[in-house]
Amino acid sequence: MQLWTRIALFLALTAAAACTRVPELEDRLTPDLRGADYPRLLPLDDALEPLDPPQQASEELQDELDARSDRLKRRAEAVKNAEL
Repeated sequence: MQLWTRIALFLALTAAAACTRVPELEDRLTPDLRGADYPRLLPLDDALEPLDPPQQASEELQDELDARSDRLKRRAEAVKNAEL
């Protein structure tokens, strides 16, 4: 079988599988949910909380990384002293 024939067959089978009805998923909706209105859409700017300014975020990240580095150094020193 040629490569293009295999690709065409694969695409046809994929398309057929995509059109298959899945009753396990469709039957999970209760009748009141089937008749319910769609939820109101919110603008993305209103739905997400505002981000910190980049400089503030980078300072906070640097402080967090410095604190983590200090903790790891203390742990390494404690392990080194425990082995002696």
